[in-house]
Amino acid sequence: MNIPLIITLAVTIFLIVGFLSGKFKLGLVAMTAATILCVTGVLTFEEAYANFSNGNVIMVGAIFILSGALGKTSLVPTLKELIMKNSDKSGLIIFLYLLANAILIQFSMPTALVAMMIPFMAAFGEESKVQPSHVLLPGAVVAHCWQGMFPGAFFVMLNSYLEASGSPERLGMLDYSKVVALPALFSLFYMAFIGWKGFKANKLIQTDAVKATESKSTLTAGQEKLVYAVFAVTFIGILFSNYLPIDMQVIPVVADLVLLYCGILNLNDVKNFMNIDTLFMLAGVLPMATAMQKTGAGTVVADFILALLGGDPAPITILIAFYVAGAVLTQFMSNTATQNIFVSLAVVTAVNLGLDPRAFCVAIFAGCTAAMMTPTASPSVAIAFGAGQYKIKEVVKVCLPLWIGYGALVIFMSNLVFPLT
Repeated sequence: MNIPLIITLAVTIFLIVGFLSGKFKLGLVAMTAATILCVTGVLTFEEAYANFSNGNVIMVGAIFILSGALGKTSLVPTLKELIMKNSDKSGLIIFLYLLANAILIQFSMPTALVAMMIPFMAAFGEESKVQPSHVLLPGAVVAHCWQGMFPGAFFVMLNSYLEASGSPERLGMLDYSKVVALPALFSLFYMAFIGWKGFKANKLIQTDAVKATESKSTLTAGQEKLVYAVFAVTFIGILFSNYLPIDMQVIPVVADLVLLYCGILNLNDVKNFMNIDTLFMLAGVLPMATAMQKTGAGTVVADFILALLGGDPAPITILIAFYVAGAVLTQFMSNTATQNIFVSLAVVTAVNLGLDPRAFCVAIFAGCTAAMMTPTASPSVAIAFGAGQYKIKEVVKVCLPLWIGYGALVIFMSNLVFPLT
């Protein structure tokens, strides 16, 4: 009997139930899960708590501080006034916000993008028909569905899976885009015209950074310009971090230090502007992926799916089975972990069966990327959950139709571009 595997699966269930209950802070539930994995020996101390120094956690904390600085300026009140003047155009505001996420994700990472968007949420005042909960999570979901749409590094990563499996086939630069274009458009229009209406009008969680936007700016004109310049340089730096000699995660840290030395921020601001619950949730959720990989929980699920198929299933049935397994599991562990497990298994299976592995490679990679329904799905979705005060029940209700439709379109387009029969 594999005790660590059983413990990991039990803790995963505890995490899901704890998040679903809504009775406890998400950070408390996540850190409890990480601590159980440590106490039971499934993870070492370093594995359970090392994510407090994880690049994503540090970057998110630094961006929260930077967002607080932006909240001290007159920008948000100005945006709020502009939105109120155009309050009758709520549909257009939402569509443009989601479209901006779809475009910006081509040059950024979901975690950085969501965190950078949070300060602008305060522009949606109480009188506005559009509230942060209407756009924050939908923006994160659309970003995930659109990630890799423009030609970039994705096809190189996918070709590495094909090469490792011994497949002679390779993907062209636009092949991933051909498959994902229609599903991505579906995600955009679904969230813009249907999905956002399913969320309650929650305010942005009232951290000190958000409260700062409600008071009149005390900064001088020169200080405000410096904040805008630092924020813009930070955002541009993250977008083009691949061309810089420093890691993306350190860019907002440098920005915070500049504002501290210039007297725009102080150490109390640093303490108050960070959303501790969200940071604890991120640090506590990430070890679950380590445990899933370490104990082989993800592989167990994949083997179980294959065993269920039995006999001589049709190629499309095999593709659907692997897609569903990866797309479901990615809601509870990291995208990278599920991709490594299920894309590799599916490609090897396809090669052994004499099927075109490119269809499996692209479809399952896309399914694992489209994380959307739980805080454990990805750090960016976790940030949205914490800031927008969402409930898992309402998120699943809104996102499940999208998840099904997106998956059906991905499978259809994969088979169309790379026929399995």
